[in-house]
Amino acid sequence: MKIFITTLILIIIGLSPLYAQGDAEIETNVIPIGTSGENSVSLKDGDLSLTLAGFNFTFKENREPKVENNTTKNECTRFTFAGIGASKIDHIALFEVGVNMLANPDYSMYSPEEAAMMAFANRKSGYFAINLLTMNVALDKRQRFGFEMGFGFTFDTFSFAEKSTMRYINGMMRPVALDGDIRHSQLSINYIHMPALINWNFRSKFFIAAGVNIDILMASRVRYRKPNTVIRGENTLNPIQLGATARLGWGKLYGFVNYSFMEMFKKGTAPGGNRLSAGMGLFF
Repeated sequence: MKIFITTLILIIIGLSPLYAQGDAEIETNVIPIGTSGENSVSLKDGDLSLTLAGFNFTFKENREPKVENNTTKNECTRFTFAGIGASKIDHIALFEVGVNMLANPDYSMYSPEEAAMMAFANRKSGYFAINLLTMNVALDKRQRFGFEMGFGFTFDTFSFAEKSTMRYINGMMRPVALDGDIRHSQLSINYIHMPALINWNFRSKFFIAAGVNIDILMASRVRYRKPNTVIRGENTLNPIQLGATARLGWGKLYGFVNYSFMEMFKKGTAPGGNRLSAGMGLFF
């Protein structure tokens, strides 16, 4: 068996000068292996073919894409780290920062006192997203229109307006009053973030984009200080969020608005309402 493998390697090495000729037309060369005639090595048009015991293995030449007018044919499809080497059709920035709010809130399940304790302070609620990877596809030759997808994570915080927090009690989220010097009482949520958008590019680097966001729940916790307290795994959040996103920008800076079609919490377990975030995307 070792002699057979050694012979086969020597044959391939001997054929390599012909195999390296690229696109040039090459006559078929067939070299039998053994005396039975069933096994052979052949070379045709730069492709190496090996026949062993009735099985055929073909090794295609790895040809480079042809260049026309200094532009490769596959240039319109790109995979990039978001914000690094971004193309004209890439409008998913590496970082997005903004504010969160609960749109269309419904506190009908609670008394007026409980509703006030469950309310969030929009100006203290933050949104942060990091988009690690993007795929960009131009939809026309001039790259005026493009499709893009991204993959990353979001870090949402919803701060309570009052000195209160929420706990899972008897099948639903209930407000709990806090005493003392309480700071930063908030609900923190982490999602896997996958945006998909269509871009319209205009002159002077101006663009608009619109599409959808898919967010998958990773973790959540309620926290407050002082004293520093973290309560995990007691939130009735919906595991998947599907929503719309819109961007308006110039160059490497844009403003965005995200709106979720699904309620943030499971129905009947917490206040009703949809995630709404707005802010700016930053390229580096």
